[in-house]
Amino acid sequence: MSHEVALMSFSLGVLITYFNERDLLRECLESLVQAGERPEEIFVYDDASQYPAKDYVPDGIPVQIIRGETNRGPSVGRNTLMRRSQSDYIHFQDTDDLFDAAWLRRVRETIDQSRSDAVFTEISSFHSDGRRSEKILKLERIARGGDLLRFCLQGPLLPSSGTYRRETVLSIGGYNEARWQSEDFDFHVRLAQRGIRFAVIEDPLIYLRLRSDSRSQNSREVWTSTLGALEEFSRELPVMYHNELAEAAATTGSMLYRAGDSEGASRAFGLARRLGPPTYGVQFGPYRWIARHFGPEMAEEAVACYRRFFPRAWRPLVWSAVRRFGGLRTRETLY
Repeated sequence: MSHEVALMSFSLGVLITYFNERDLLRECLESLVQAGERPEEIFVYDDASQYPAKDYVPDGIPVQIIRGETNRGPSVGRNTLMRRSQSDYIHFQDTDDLFDAAWLRRVRETIDQSRSDAVFTEISSFHSDGRRSEKILKLERIARGGDLLRFCLQGPLLPSSGTYRRETVLSIGGYNEARWQSEDFDFHVRLAQRGIRFAVIEDPLIYLRLRSDSRSQNSREVWTSTLGALEEFSRELPVMYHNELAEAAATTGSMLYRAGDSEGASRAFGLARRLGPPTYGVQFGPYRWIARHFGPEMAEEAVACYRRFFPRAWRPLVWSAVRRFGGLRTRETLY
């Protein structure tokens, strides 16, 4: 009995942003309550959808819906829900993601034991064609007390991974509403700057649905927004984080270059050089060598030529030959 009382000494709200996902909302809500437990609050922000969220809420699930008059993006939706919620802890969920049956119980238990400002769970992803990826965030790197800010700069956390003390989120102003994309990257870096106490559940308790029509598929928009955030953080973060910022800027430059934004790529690569120099550590060996000696733009051109002349099926053989005759002793693969 005492354990049950302890678990109920705080409240938890689930805040879901919705924009025309229709039956995916029904699936999301059903997954939330599948184990027979419910959070104290369930809110849905309908971002001026053509297909209203109220039409896709299953009977018997108490959901409060707030509908926006114009489409303003998830940052506005999350902040609106955060301000409306009265819960001690809040969880942001995208409509197309699903909850594991044990999510609510495990998160409650972890909050009760740790009283952390945030609890992060691992995420697995799945695609309509059957492809799956397990533990995509690699939270084991911070599960035993790593540097959360460094982790957030190296690989952004996703909103549905976290459950946060509401007061802590309010203290940083919530989400940056100027960010239409990469808002989760911006949010978690600012959160980590506060030096929050956090706990990690290494098991995947959220399932991320990969969709070709999701807003995150606009690569150019995503990485342009990421670059804007990096430029701001380069002026705010201590020098000890400049290496991580440089690597993130170099990756951003690469993605913008491949999205056809040469001007944005040049800006990102320039930022990386000012903060670094970067090691281009996420890239394969030949790319790193070319980038260091001739610049990342030349490395990107080399990658483009490689892809143009060698079909995907040939690439493992080509890379094997490069490693053998070039004396490279790595396990990297050309992508």
